[in-house]
Amino acid sequence: MAAAMATQGERAVLEEEFKWLLQEEVHAVLRQLQDILKEASHRFALPTTGSGGAVKQENFVLSTSGTDQVKGVMTLQGDALCQADVNLKMPRNNQLLHFAFREDKQWKLQQIQDARNHVNQAIYLLMNRDANYQFKTGLEVLKLSRARNRLTTPATLTLPEIASSGLTKMFTPVLPPDILVNFYINLNKLCLTVYQLHVMQPSTTKNFKPAGGSVLHNPGAMFEFGSQRYEVSHVHKVECVVPWLNDALVFFTVSLQLCQQLKDKISVFSSYWNYRPY
Repeated sequence: MAAAMATQGERAVLEEEFKWLLQEEVHAVLRQLQDILKEASHRFALPTTGSGGAVKQENFVLSTSGTDQVKGVMTLQGDALCQADVNLKMPRNNQLLHFAFREDKQWKLQQIQDARNHVNQAIYLLMNRDANYQFKTGLEVLKLSRARNRLTTPATLTLPEIASSGLTKMFTPVLPPDILVNFYINLNKLCLTVYQLHVMQPSTTKNFKPAGGSVLHNPGAMFEFGSQRYEVSHVHKVECVVPWLNDALVFFTVSLQLCQQLKDKISVFSSYWNYRPY
């Protein structure tokens, strides 16, 4: 009987603590989460509607230590590459190729745009909660996870997709047919990949096996484009850290940890009841 009374008493205390957690601590944590995400959003350096003012331009030099095969100077303005200047030294004859964005062109980095949109959607959800809001680790965490994943997981593209991309039409002089380029974000880095190709002759004895999608293709990868078969002969990748992307990733990680800690607390209490808030 005493044990049953003690259990009843413990349950009553737990229930009060659980109510306090849902009514007080959840909202305190969500306010903190909202502040962190606003800082993350500011790192994308894009003005919100009506704020006016141009986004500042930042120059980045993309290179690899120990080699000067490829060097790129990129101008990033928010989520757009507004200028790109690429020098490529051809391995076979050391011929230097130079190509740059046309003045009327800029290239949107969809990863940055998507990450920013997901963060702003998470902030909107947090700002529009009411006093009866119950934290379910659902939409907010989904938006945060998608924001981080857009920066940490570049798209996997096939070589024909890269060859048919609008990026190939951005440059002056026009890219030679045996050169492909691709820009993407990987974690906190802006990356440039240059592929040198050679045409596979119809009489070649090598078995043709088209490569699938990949973030980075290796020498020897084959593909068909415009009724012509190609093989990748050389791959050059250069990159540069973008400091504010690094800051944004830190904020995303801290925010997701806060969500997980809150979810764990709720799960401990919820295990005493059939109630499942998530």
